[in-house]
Amino acid sequence: EGKIRQFGASVETTEQALYCLGVEGLASLQVIFNILRQPMNIRVLPDAKAKGVSIIVRLPLASGLLTGKLDADQHFAANDHRNYNRDGEAFYVGETFNGLPLAKGVELSKRVAPLLPPGLSMTQFALRWCLDHEAVTTIIPGASSPEQARANAAVSDLPPLERAMHARLRAFYAADVAPHIRGGV
Repeated sequence: EGKIRQFGASVETTEQALYCLGVEGLASLQVIFNILRQPMNIRVLPDAKAKGVSIIVRLPLASGLLTGKLDADQHFAANDHRNYNRDGEAFYVGETFNGLPLAKGVELSKRVAPLLPPGLSMTQFALRWCLDHEAVTTIIPGASSPEQARANAAVSDLPPLERAMHARLRAFYAADVAPHIRGGV
């Protein structure tokens, strides 16, 4: 009837994202994308950029793994999805901790920490990595205080990470992270 000219979609897998990119009128696409969940970078982001579709990144900090503040025996509040959806019991298996078991996710995030450029926190590094991808329009990092929200927003003023760092993180993902992810990517 012509009542909807454009719309957005939120997806979980690359397959879903590619399907949505084929639908006329798609204006934005919300995807799971971060250092520990990179498959969207291969085809989805370039296709979205070519079609003028905005990319909204959710879970840029991998449910907190990329803050560097979690440990393998972390306890979460009863109503926190990281407590009741660790293995995908409640909803999409790849949502909480990117589909990684908590202990493995913590181990992998600790292997990212030594790569931090001087002066950057793990959170800044992870958010800047997402923003460095030219197809990414915005990210949804979440915040528990006004100070945290301001700090997250300030990441957009930081200089991009070096290309060599991006290459190193792509190789790390392919060799060390991807084999451990559960659920479709």
